[in-house]
Parts: sequence; structure tokens; C-alpha cells
Amino acid sequence: MVGIFARFISIAAMESVLAIETSVPQASIALWGGDQWLYDKTFTSDRNHNSMLFEPLADALGCLQGKPLSAIVVGTGPGSYSGTRIGIAAAQGVAIARNCMVAGLGSLAATPVARTRAPAMAVGDARRGLYFICPITSTGEAAQPELMDEQGLRNRLEKEPQCNLFTLDDPEKLASACPQGQPLIPTTPEARLLVEVWLGLDHARRMELQAMPLAPSYLRAPFTSRAKPGHPLIRTEK
Repeated sequence: MVGIFARFISIAAMESVLAIETSVPQASIALWGGDQWLYDKTFTSDRNHNSMLFEPLADALGCLQGKPLSAIVVGTGPGSYSGTRIGIAAAQGVAIARNCMVAGLGSLAATPVARTRAPAMAVGDARRGLYFICPITSTGEAAQPELMDEQGLRNRLEKEPQCNLFTLDDPEKLASACPQGQPLIPTTPEARLLVEVWLGLDHARRMELQAMPLAPSYLRAPFTSRAKPGHPLIRTEK
């Protein structure tokens, strides 16, 4: 996949694409102007500093100098629950204000390893004794994460000896669950790589993504119990 972005520059010559990636503490915003990068900034945005998003977002939009915005892409994780939701909310707000399309992309596809090495697969700690894997598809997107226990992870990775493994976690914490001899590359998603993934997709796939509701990519269901019926102020216990 090396050099894939260059092949799409001529196709995207008239497109301006804003990308927001806040699923990890090392958040980023990038703006592609159609033939060059107009803005690209990394900043800290963890659960205590999510307000840090808005200054670089305003700076990026200012670089358009009144020109229309073609699309917004936002990283949907998996990662920080609050951080990802902040990024999605900001993307939706800008899309309404700028009257442009908005779509979510799995953040794991927007890593240097995923963009430059094929085949590639993300590996991560899903907590509570479970791990996840997330292959990068032939289109450059991140597949749906798969959960498994330590033995299941080891068995799966032994069947993928040629796969380039990467993680957003500390590789040492995953070493015991990975087969010996398979390196695990630490990396992080980047907003500008979200743009690369987006520009590499065909029109039909972009329309599919645009039609999907924006939501964080959860490793588990976001709710662990069923909500009780009725409005909280008027329902009664039975």
C-alpha cells in the first residue's frame, strides 16, 4: 500500500476533506485542500482535556478561507469512549454548519502500519481477560474487531505468520499472548491518514459510509443492562 495516496491526488483535486481523530490521547486534526495539506496538527485530548479539540478545529476551518468543505471524516475508534464521542459530535456539528457530508472510519485503519504494510492486523487488550484483533481489509478500512481469550489470540496469530501486527497498547503487555518471533509494532492513528483512507475508497463505498449513523466502535456493547421503560420521572417500581 506504499504510495497509494499519490495515486488519488489527481482524483481528489477538487475535494477538501477535514479529518478528526480523537479516539486516542494523541489526537489530531487535518485538512486536505484538494492538492495540498492546508492544516495538520496533533494535540493532547484525553478525558480531562477534550476541550483542546476546538481551537485546532477552528484553525483548520479558518484555512478554508470561505471555500466549501466537501467532506468530513472522523475516527470512530475503538479507543477512548469520551474522546471518540467528542470527535463525532464535533464532526456532526461542522457538517451541519458547512452543509457537507460526514462519515466515520475505523481509527485503526489510519495508522502508519495499516497504510504502508500489507497484510496488517491490529491487536489490542480488550480488558477483563480478553483481547481483540482487527484486520485491515483490501480497501484499506478496518474490519470489525473480534474478541477472544489469550489462547484464542495465540492460535489466531499463529495462523497469520506473515501479517504485520500493530497495537495502540504497550507491546510488552501483550507479549505473553503473542507467538514468539512475531513483532508487535506500537503506533497511533492520525487524522491525515483518515483522509488517505477516505480518498482511496470508491464513490459507492463513500455513499454507504455516509448513510451509516455515526457511532463509536465498541469492543463490547455500550450498555450492560436493559433500560427500564417509561420516563425516569414518572415510572414506578414494580
